[in-house]
Amino acid sequence: MAAYDASMASDPDNASIHHETAWYAMKESRQCREQGSNNPCELVEMSIGDADTHDPADAYDSASGMIIENVYDTLYRYEGRGDGGSHIVPRLATGHTVSADGLTYTFTLRDDVYFSNGDKMEAKDVVYSWCRVLGFGSPNSGVEWILTQSFNCNDSNGDHHDMGGDNLTVIDATSFSVNIFEPSAAFVATIAYTVAAVINSDLCEENRIIETDENGTVTSDDYCNGFMDEAPFGAGTNAFIVTQWARETRTVLEPNWLYWESGDFNINRYVYETVDETQTRVLALQDKEVDLAYIPPAQKDQFCDNLDDKPNAVGKEGFRCTFRSSYVYVLVPYNVHPKVDDGAGNFVDLINHDCDGDGVDDCNVLTTSEVRMAISYTFDYGKIISEAYDNELSPAYGPIPQGFPYDDTASETFTYDLAYAEQILDNAGFIRQYDCTSITQTGAPTVVPLADRDGDECRLPNTIRILSNTGNDPRIATAGILGTALESIGIANDATDKPWAVVLDSYVTGAWDLWIIGWGPDYLDPDNYWSPFAGSTDIGGDAYHTHYHNDALDQILLDARSEIDEDARHQLYEDAFALWVQDPNMAFLGQSAGVGVGSTHVCPPAYDPIGGDHWFDWDKLPLVNGEYQGSCS
Repeated sequence: MAAYDASMASDPDNASIHHETAWYAMKESRQCREQGSNNPCELVEMSIGDADTHDPADAYDSASGMIIENVYDTLYRYEGRGDGGSHIVPRLATGHTVSADGLTYTFTLRDDVYFSNGDKMEAKDVVYSWCRVLGFGSPNSGVEWILTQSFNCNDSNGDHHDMGGDNLTVIDATSFSVNIFEPSAAFVATIAYTVAAVINSDLCEENRIIETDENGTVTSDDYCNGFMDEAPFGAGTNAFIVTQWARETRTVLEPNWLYWESGDFNINRYVYETVDETQTRVLALQDKEVDLAYIPPAQKDQFCDNLDDKPNAVGKEGFRCTFRSSYVYVLVPYNVHPKVDDGAGNFVDLINHDCDGDGVDDCNVLTTSEVRMAISYTFDYGKIISEAYDNELSPAYGPIPQGFPYDDTASETFTYDLAYAEQILDNAGFIRQYDCTSITQTGAPTVVPLADRDGDECRLPNTIRILSNTGNDPRIATAGILGTALESIGIANDATDKPWAVVLDSYVTGAWDLWIIGWGPDYLDPDNYWSPFAGSTDIGGDAYHTHYHNDALDQILLDARSEIDEDARHQLYEDAFALWVQDPNMAFLGQSAGVGVGSTHVCPPAYDPIGGDHWFDWDKLPLVNGEYQGSCS
């Protein structure tokens, strides 16, 4: 790359020629060489759920993050330590300093990083990327909260500025500073998440669509999201580029030969195939048609032995089975303001309850804490863990996972108790009164005359939609268990699973009531669970767009976020939990701890419970004359 740098400096007018020459030379030097009959330079994964977007400014699902982590880079990122844990390592940054008051961070950057189109990455790209997130506002995902909690890009008038305003300053090509609102031990961890990925600012500006009215006032600004949605060539600096994306079908990554990290590529092509059918994935992995696959707990006995003692599970011939603890939660958010399609393609609030007592419906039944509390007692937590997840979950009683600081600030509160759930509903006036056959998603139900009621009537006026994604068998099974329990206490529901794309659309439009979903941490701090789960949008929370808002809880979480004293922070999280159990907005089903299945000819790096898979660090053993060459050790 030194030769490319020199060519560009001496002859900038022929940039495309210099780029083509450098691309070819680096490819010849760094590419994986095919030496076996099993396509050892290609890694094929078959799983469920496709990316929603490849734009880091509005991506908050794991499928999107997996692509983004390989196409774009951040200043720091999490990597596996080799002992089952994670640590933060520098990437585009070479280091940083913090002012004495803890409010100003000054970062120094690598000077040898190029975007895949040959543009050099500089400090202006970092500042622009971060401010772009804040300006765009992550309208679909809400992921911008990870940055907005720490800084803004406003000028002295309080207006957004794409290049940092008063708080971010480009010092030179390889350094910049950022002023944050208050001291935070977690700030560097927050910018290790994909939302802080660095994009090519010049390329974004060239493809940004800004519309104005006749007076020159901006009416819309897409911040180049339409262009960035598919991770175009030249947008990122990481090891791969997207060469194909057939949504809900296949994504293909191939090397960015200008990638800055030293070393050759072990993988020249990564293919991600979206397949919802479990048996198809199982057979493909068994037959070695694919190298990686999502295998639900119920099918792992086809690949692993000794599953009754999961920490000591072993793989059958040709497979690796490894027990992994994690910080991943399985949970069920409750949508306080669910929406429905009005028939014209508009999603409007589903109003079916009188919250202020004036005789006119003005809210949804899920607005009431009593309904949400009752639902929290309808989960057969033990059955879900043992049957739906085959004991690959451990109990979770509050937002903070086991292994985190302050994990002792919650205690078991919600249990499987249908009688108590019915009592809560009865006391709140949600009695059995509706003809269950008349219950629909939007229509008015038929009230059964008091004299004709037999105790089998329904309690809520509309069907509760339980959202789960096709192909995720444990979530589908959980929806079935929950649906049966709700029906038994007089709550009509629809537990039909939906394709992942439909699930994401429902999330964006608000057309759901309960959602069985997972949460992996963005960074290692308890606030990364409490605020997204139970904080409102006012404090950058509400990751699932539930519209839950509890002012008192918000204030406690804000205080805990900035509290330095450990004992004081411990008490704040105890106070938060005591308040939250009186007004719950989701159910915690468990914390993941299960067996990962892999093929022995595929060599992964050290397991990382925080970050994603970085394919530059993976390898695949070549098959020569029926024997794999080498080993993964």
